[in-house]
Amino acid sequence: MFRVLRYCRICLTAGLIGMLAGMAGQIYIYEFSDRNDVLMQAATVFIDLDELSFLVAFAAAVVFLYFCVVLEYRRWHRKNNSDEAIKKI
Repeated sequence: MFRVLRYCRICLTAGLIGMLAGMAGQIYIYEFSDRNDVLMQAATVFIDLDELSFLVAFAAAVVFLYFCVVLEYRRWHRKNNSDEAIKKI
């Protein structure tokens, strides 16, 4: 149960950091650039971004799950090694 909560906390923290970065980017674009040019550039980028954003999100999910599995395996391995050391004594 605590593992699930730990992963939820990690995901929530990463999501909040991403949200804050996105908000900062939007504020920068809105305040410090010519809005018409930026909107046209964004419209042309979003046409190509659909496939790319899916690949990036998929790769991020795979990397996240990989690290979750690796961390859990290491934790399980350490726990088993400490149990075996106690049994030998």
